[in-house]
Amino acid sequence: MYFNPLHVFSFKKALPERALTSAQPVGSAGGYNGRIMHGSDEERVYTVAEVNRLADGLLQDLVVWVEGEVSNLRPYPNFTFFSLTEEDAALPCVMFKDAMGRMEFELQEGMSLLSRGRLGIYVRRGQFRLNVFEAQEAGEGKLRREFLRLMRKLSKEGLFEESIKRPIPSYPELVGLVTSLEGAAVRDVVINLTRRFPGSRLVIRGVRVQGEEAAGEIIAALELFNRSFPVDVLILARGGGSLEDLQPFNTEEIVRAIRASAIPVITGVGHEPDITLSDLAADFRASTPTGAAEAAVPSSVEVLSLLRQREVSLAAELRRRLHGHERELGTLEKRRPFSDPSLLVSQAMQYLAEGEKRLITATGASLQSKERGVETLSLSLARYPREYRELPARLDDAAAKLGTAVGAWMRWREREPGLRQGELRAAAQGLLARVEGRMKLAASRLEALSPLAVLARGYAIATRSGKGKPLTDSMEVKEGEMVDVRLHRGKLYCEVRDRESADEESD
Repeated sequence: MYFNPLHVFSFKKALPERALTSAQPVGSAGGYNGRIMHGSDEERVYTVAEVNRLADGLLQDLVVWVEGEVSNLRPYPNFTFFSLTEEDAALPCVMFKDAMGRMEFELQEGMSLLSRGRLGIYVRRGQFRLNVFEAQEAGEGKLRREFLRLMRKLSKEGLFEESIKRPIPSYPELVGLVTSLEGAAVRDVVINLTRRFPGSRLVIRGVRVQGEEAAGEIIAALELFNRSFPVDVLILARGGGSLEDLQPFNTEEIVRAIRASAIPVITGVGHEPDITLSDLAADFRASTPTGAAEAAVPSSVEVLSLLRQREVSLAAELRRRLHGHERELGTLEKRRPFSDPSLLVSQAMQYLAEGEKRLITATGASLQSKERGVETLSLSLARYPREYRELPARLDDAAAKLGTAVGAWMRWREREPGLRQGELRAAAQGLLARVEGRMKLAASRLEALSPLAVLARGYAIATRSGKGKPLTDSMEVKEGEMVDVRLHRGKLYCEVRDRESADEESD
């Protein structure tokens, strides 16, 4: 709650007019029973104490708020004397121990104090004074303490850390301004932005910058820019003033709104010595609105000068690189491959000849290795005749694929210059002929060992119907059982009518 400065109290307004000429005691003290005086009572002679008690009784019902500066402070164990003063007046005060205990601060000489108390007269000395039973800090002293308390709280949360502050864009195209439309700050910002960087546009949101409603309007403006009209950078500005005038910029709500903004915020609040919590939370703090405008946009003169410097630097760098490339081209031009192109062709022919030699050697070694492998496999097949009925067909297929691959390779090599196609073809054909002869020999050996060759000589293989295991003993089947007989060509499906064992046959 805000209280007006020192009240000017008028006794004529507080008491009836007749009370100024006739005494009307409101209580008794020291055995004196006060009453309204009429007629002969006015001729009575009062003692000094009675007069002081009478005056004290008249003032007891007057409870007032008084604001002033504390002076002549004299503390005692059970009470404290001081005076509330202004430029041309002073009011003695007394505050007892129980009232002092309810205060949240300590009285200090020179502080601004808002006191509530009862007016009265100290009877013993006839001294007019205020018996204070409630006091509050007033003026900038209280605001300064609240400023420091809130600054410590928000600082512990890390809201003032430099590491979380956003960088200001170097060349903003759109600048937002939140300030009062009636103050000098808006004029300073507009003039300096136009003068420094005419290429940027300015969007202004008018708000109150002083009073109880100022903080809410400033927060709403920041949210409006972030939500509906994003700009490159925001300026929050106002002119100078007292600590009380700058109070809206020292609220916790505005500090949190600045940190919640996705747009970088520059503050220009007050003058050079003024500093607010909004300045500490902002991404950049300028001392004045003019400084905020200068921080938001670059100087067009400086930008043009920088561009000219960069132009000169780029031209110098391009010339340096062109001279370097010219020197490299001159060096390459003097080298032999560029002066005598036939050298490149002869080198390529030499590489091809060496490659051909290595290819023939590698192919011969590979074919010999395959030949030895085929011989080894042929010997192995001879030991296991039943498992290689399909091996001749596989060998023929492999020989055909090998011949196709060699033919394709030969056709590819024929397109290369300087290739000795005839010699290589003869060597490959000879090798293939030898391999084919060996394969035919192995195939004939396999054919001789094949069960089909045995069947061709009149033998047959008998198995139970639907079974694959050959019958080797007549006693393995019963009379009436079906038997399949495999001949060299075709099968017979027979029924066993009778059987004879090996012992009976020998008899």
